[in-house]
Amino acid sequence: MQTIAREDKKYLTTGNKVSFALSGYGQNLMIGLVNSFLLFFYTDVFRIDKGSVAILMLVARIWDAINDPIMGTIVDKTRSRWGKMRPYLLFIFIPLGFCCFLLFYMPPGISDSMKIIYACATFLIWDIVYTICDIPFWGLASTMTPNSKERAKFISHSRLVHSIGGVTPMVLIPIATMLLPPEKAYTYTAIVVGIIGAALFSLAFFGSKERCAPQTKAPGIKQCVNYLKLNKPLQRVVGSNILGFMRALPLSACMYISVYLIKAVDINLGGKVISLSGATLNTFIMAGWGVAGYIGMLASPLLFKVISQKTLYISSTIFGLLGSVILFIVGPSLLSIVIALTSSGLFYGIVTNINYLIIADSVDYVEWKTGERSEGVTVALQTLMNKGMSALQIGVVSLALIVIQFQQPLDVNGTLVNQEQSALTLNGFFWIASLLPAIGWILSLLPMLKFNYTGAYRDKITAELKQQRLMRALELNKIQNDNVINSYKNQIAQEALIDINIDF
Repeated sequence: MQTIAREDKKYLTTGNKVSFALSGYGQNLMIGLVNSFLLFFYTDVFRIDKGSVAILMLVARIWDAINDPIMGTIVDKTRSRWGKMRPYLLFIFIPLGFCCFLLFYMPPGISDSMKIIYACATFLIWDIVYTICDIPFWGLASTMTPNSKERAKFISHSRLVHSIGGVTPMVLIPIATMLLPPEKAYTYTAIVVGIIGAALFSLAFFGSKERCAPQTKAPGIKQCVNYLKLNKPLQRVVGSNILGFMRALPLSACMYISVYLIKAVDINLGGKVISLSGATLNTFIMAGWGVAGYIGMLASPLLFKVISQKTLYISSTIFGLLGSVILFIVGPSLLSIVIALTSSGLFYGIVTNINYLIIADSVDYVEWKTGERSEGVTVALQTLMNKGMSALQIGVVSLALIVIQFQQPLDVNGTLVNQEQSALTLNGFFWIASLLPAIGWILSLLPMLKFNYTGAYRDKITAELKQQRLMRALELNKIQNDNVINSYKNQIAQEALIDINIDF
């Protein structure tokens, strides 16, 4: 039966909220390790040729463009006693954790060509498994409650926990590299992250409930594609993020910036000198982005009460741009980079929250247009957006390593030794931290200038959608009641006929 959303009714239980937040923490724990450290692991620890790494990332992203919409369509066509999303979350957490480990495992004694084959195979398998888990997981955000206000608050709070999961590897890797050699530090960290992340992600199934019932008949592929064509809010926000992928480019390149551009820094704390380098310096630099981004996510629900989503998105984009521009003008130093990334991270956190709210609300927009919900293909485009952004970031950094003539570490008697980098290489790393993100902020602004699913127009759609749901529910009840009455009449007629036959 059609669920009718009431703005005064709370549908989510405490268990639902906690489970979704913790499962997202586990998922982001794993993808955070992959996005932040896999490229550096490939080039500087596993020592795969940087050109091969760039090709691998390109091929994987082409595959992503195919398998995400396919998975989204499969989800939208799914009907089960567990719903549309939850069946895919029941067992996927096990291979997800194992694949996370395989990405950072170094098979001993293999040749350079076998390293490339192994990296390609494990990365593509990881990508498929992650797609299977990610699309249904984010579809839950739209199906767990039909109340748009409750959903907005629920997603905002959950994203705070998820973001902590994404930055946790930046603490784990420095600790591991201080205790272990690099080739073991990354592998052991991946084992811990895979086990904890997978265990927490299992809560996505066991702690959730789908409350927005799908239509009785599963949509065809053509119908699913039409849903995407109709979904203007989704198109705007996805376009903004794909065009603006370079905003977060420093995250993918921060290990290179830390190791080769800044190198090492001594900090005097009360007479005690602390030396920062490598993964530890990387964590110190990224801490500003992470903490500021968390504050931005925390503040965004309060800002939504006084500022429209569109206005907040545009203003945050402009302020985020300023941080990158100022860094480019001032020049590279630990202080200037930390200040710039902290500033950009704050507004990136706000923008990220807006993204997820618009995407979840866009499912309601399609329902308003068609009378049907399309969580699967909607979330497929969302996950394609997320993975597309991270892939483009990694891809650009991978190609940049070739263009700026980055020199990979040398293996000297079993020890990895960093080579001196040219001025071109060092300038390239600085441009990745400043100029390219500035361009990303500018490009991200363009699609959102025409975004109109906000303010009075959004309120109008929400009100009309409530009426549509009510009318569908009343019509469904009428049909069910008519069927009961007709069945009762038929039963009476049959009994009367039996009585007549007996009389004869």
